[in-house]
Amino acid sequence: MPRRQSFVVEPKQKGVTPYRLLCRALGVPSGFVKRLVVEGHVTVDGSSDALNLPLKSGAVLEVVWPEELHRQATTKTPRQAVKILYEDAHRLVVDKPAGVPVVPERRRWKKTVLDLLEATAGDYSHLKVVHRLDKHTSGALLLARDRGTKRELCQAFLERRIGKEYLALVRGRFPEDEGEIDAPISKDRRHALRMVIEEGRGKPSVTQFRVEERLDGYTWLRLFPLTGRTHQIRVHLAHRGFPILGDSLYGARAQLLLSDLKRGYRPKRGQEERPILDRVALHSCALEFDAVEGGEERLRVESPLARDLDVVRRQLARWRAPRT
Repeated sequence: MPRRQSFVVEPKQKGVTPYRLLCRALGVPSGFVKRLVVEGHVTVDGSSDALNLPLKSGAVLEVVWPEELHRQATTKTPRQAVKILYEDAHRLVVDKPAGVPVVPERRRWKKTVLDLLEATAGDYSHLKVVHRLDKHTSGALLLARDRGTKRELCQAFLERRIGKEYLALVRGRFPEDEGEIDAPISKDRRHALRMVIEEGRGKPSVTQFRVEERLDGYTWLRLFPLTGRTHQIRVHLAHRGFPILGDSLYGARAQLLLSDLKRGYRPKRGQEERPILDRVALHSCALEFDAVEGGEERLRVESPLARDLDVVRRQLARWRAPRT
């Protein structure tokens, strides 16, 4: 990393502060960026008077690293925020945290999975996205190390040679023990973010399911999507009348509270009850793919249940055990 760095603000970057832009552009922990700004090592168009103002398109940010801070930034190994579940010469499976997008979001400056990987020790700067998980979904995510591998893996997904397995929590008693949801999915013409079931217009979409555990008022489902449509599992379960817990986009409550599970529970007087889950309760728990090109051996890479969902699982087991 050079001691002196310059960045020209692009039109899509205008309106953000120098701090936010540099947090993404420099690829170092935010603490280093804060010190650079506070200690006067950053200028905008040659001046240090506009560091708290939104940037204009075409502005030039210049960073001059002091020697000691530069040494710390280049020798310090940041904490690995994304756990690697499997890697070989061509592929990588990581344990994606909930809340982290796979690709950049429009008009938002949130770090992606690839950004977090690039900040870790190892050569992860040229990874290619093969399939995507929603921002709020946690678990196993497959990445390719080169364009050739990406094409092969994308084709394998199309040919259903890569197995995907998910866990989801829904409110209520799911009726069947196992089965299949076969319903075409298309974009909702009235809502930019939603998908809908639409016969005659939607793309073929198939999700197999199996009940993992029934509790008092809740059901854990294990799901196997055979196709890869946007929001497929979420749309299919909502279509069946069982939107995934936390999925407000498809009709579920946005949060789960302990008072929802523990009858008679009330927070202490004067304290607001905090949710024990405030995201979509969906986890990519396993991926299966060929171990060797053209070989018969199959690899199964599993992701342990995310911490927040594990907390919910234990609370459900304690307060909502199946009634006899």
